[in-house]
Amino acid sequence: MEWASFTVGGFLACVLVFAASAGALGLILRRRFLGWMVARALVVGLLVLTFPPINAALFSDPKNLLIARYIATDLSIAIVGPLMATYLERGVESVWARRLLWAMAPIGLILALAAPLIASIKLFEQIHDATILLLITLAVAGLTLAVRAGSRAAAFQSCAWGMSVLVGLAAVYSKLVLGTPLPFYTQLLLVAFVLELIITAAGIGDRLMVVARERDEALSKMRVATEASSIDPLTGIANRRGLKRQFLTDGGRPRGLAVVDCDLFKRINDNFGHDTGDQVLVAVGAALGANETIFPARLGGEEFVVLLYGEDWQRDAEAARRNIPAVVARRVPDLPFPVTASAGLSAILPDDSLESAIKRADRALYAAKDAGRDRSIALTDFRRHFTRLEEVG
Repeated sequence: MEWASFTVGGFLACVLVFAASAGALGLILRRRFLGWMVARALVVGLLVLTFPPINAALFSDPKNLLIARYIATDLSIAIVGPLMATYLERGVESVWARRLLWAMAPIGLILALAAPLIASIKLFEQIHDATILLLITLAVAGLTLAVRAGSRAAAFQSCAWGMSVLVGLAAVYSKLVLGTPLPFYTQLLLVAFVLELIITAAGIGDRLMVVARERDEALSKMRVATEASSIDPLTGIANRRGLKRQFLTDGGRPRGLAVVDCDLFKRINDNFGHDTGDQVLVAVGAALGANETIFPARLGGEEFVVLLYGEDWQRDAEAARRNIPAVVARRVPDLPFPVTASAGLSAILPDDSLESAIKRADRALYAAKDAGRDRSIALTDFRRHFTRLEEVG
């Protein structure tokens, strides 16, 4: 007797630990199936309270014991439906099958509410047993279809509930066909419930790993999409969005900025076609990105912006600009003339935004164009009433 009480007590302690753990995870992760697993565990614990020897201390009236057992059994089966409906992966069963699973809850609840009548009237007891058999069949069919569809959750729960289902079916068969209770029914159920807790816990761990992997894949795809939206598809360097991201990054504020524009680019498109013009733009992007202290971006057309991080940022900008004709000549050898570029440079002030720095560099670029092109001019003084332009190189 003492050993049996110790066994039941140990099982109830495991139920409480499982319910508390699953409940805490449910609150953190906001997964509904964890809430239903908590409900299932607690109802199973209630059912075990109707097992001997502990039931003698809780229920002095045999009829009340029978009613409690009916209520716990019906609720434990009713919860299986919504648990499966929320636990199984989307797409492993049809909409109507999911609705049937949800329908198990109200049917089981009605049976639980009718427990006093079922315990008193033989006909109601027979209807109850037939309904329970139908619900078990429905649950087994749902799990079988889900397993065939590749559901990992269904595979775990099939193992978790397998022995409980077999014991339940054997008990119904023994009662309806043989007319006698199933021998060792409570002991078999207790073993089945222990297996259910162990395998369900393993299933939860597996499901959380799958959720974590899906989350990581989604974040990875999001990062790839974000990066793709920040890249100029023609040249492979950053576009305006990527330039903005780089300017605002915590990796360090650039010392200077240059706006670079290909000289007389229109004649390339007019005389050799846009395909050749695109090859020139790709070559210009490669030339501007050759220095590790330079971050190049294409704003549009033949206009580029580079962020300059080196100590001698003006020299780096000028070196990149002078590198353009050689790179274009190597990559687009059919052009009969060199492709040069003009650049406007500006230092980055502590309170500068990207737009304000580009605006100043644009003014320097216009000055470089007016001065004859193929050169760099920098804004070197930003006092309120005048700005000093200085040729670089």
